Amino acid sequence: MAVPDRNDEYFLYQTLIGAWPFSDADYPDFVQRIKAYIVKAVREAKVHTAWLKPDTEYEDAYVSFVERILVRSQANAFLKDFIPFCRRVSHYGMLNSLSQTLIKITSPGVPDFYQGTELWDLSLVDPDNRRPVDFDKRRAMLAGIREEEESNIDRLIRDLLSTREDGKIKLFLIYRALKARNASREIFREGAYLPLEAGGKFGRHVIAFARKYGQQWAMVIAPRFLSRLVQEGDFPLGRQVWQDTEVVMPDGAPAAWRNVITSEDLSAGKALSVGDILRSFPVALLMSEGKEAYVQTD
Repeated sequence: MAVPDRNDEYFLYQTLIGAWPFSDADYPDFVQRIKAYIVKAVREAKVHTAWLKPDTEYEDAYVSFVERILVRSQANAFLKDFIPFCRRVSHYGMLNSLSQTLIKITSPGVPDFYQGTELWDLSLVDPDNRRPVDFDKRRAMLAGIREEEESNIDRLIRDLLSTREDGKIKLFLIYRALKARNASREIFREGAYLPLEAGGKFGRHVIAFARKYGQQWAMVIAPRFLSRLVQEGDFPLGRQVWQDTEVVMPDGAPAAWRNVITSEDLSAGKALSVGDILRSFPVALLMSEGKEAYVQTD
C-alpha cells in the first residue's frame, strides 16, 4: 500500500497551503508542527490508525513522506512548484480575509473575534490553538496605528499595504471599523439591512449593503472573486481596476459620505463608482455625512 494514501496526501497539501508561514524563520517550527498534526489527524480519521490502536508503521511512513517533500534543497521539485502557488493563494486569501472581517463587523448581529485572530492566524487545531496569544505585540501594533493615523493616515495605509504579511493591516481594519461601530451604535444594533445592487463590468465582484437607522446610514463595500480581477500582488484599487463598476444608491440615501477606514470624503448621485470608493484601501465602510442632501432615484 502506498503511504500516504491519496486522501491523506490531498489532506496534507490542503493543510500546507492553509498554514504556510510568511517568514522563513518560522519554517523549522512549522515542519515539526505539521508532522505532529498529521499523526493526530490520521489517528482521528480512524482509517489506517487510531488513538486506541495506532499503526506506527503507517504513521512513520507518512511522517517520512512529509519530511521528504518539505526538505529545503535545490533538488526538491515539490517546493519549487508549491511555494509560488502558495504565495498566490496567500495574497488572495489576505484580501478575502479583509472582506470577511468587514462584513462580520457590519452585518446584523454581534461580531465575534477569537483571541489571536486580530492578525493573520495560521494556527492548526490542537495543540496550536492552545498557544498563548502575544497580546504585547498586538498592543504595540495598535499603539503605532493610533499614532500614525493622527499624523498621516494616507502614509499609514500605504505602509500597511506594502507590509501586509505581518497582519497589521487586518488589525487596522478591525480597529477603525469597531471604532465607527461604537460611535454609531444604533445603526449596527437596530438598523435595517438593505442589500445594494452593483452594476457595470465587474458588478458581480462586489458585495454591497447598507445599514439604516432613522436618518443615519452606513454602507459597506467588500470585493470578492479577486483572482479574476487583479494579478497576484496587486490590489483592487482605483478606477483603472473597477472601470465602470458602480453601486446603485437606494432612494433617500445621503449624497455625502465619509469612508471611516481611510477618512476620505465622497459624493454620490444615483450611483457611486466602486473605483472611487476603493481608491486607497481594499474594503470600505462609508458613513453618512450631514443631513442636507439625499439621493432621489425615482
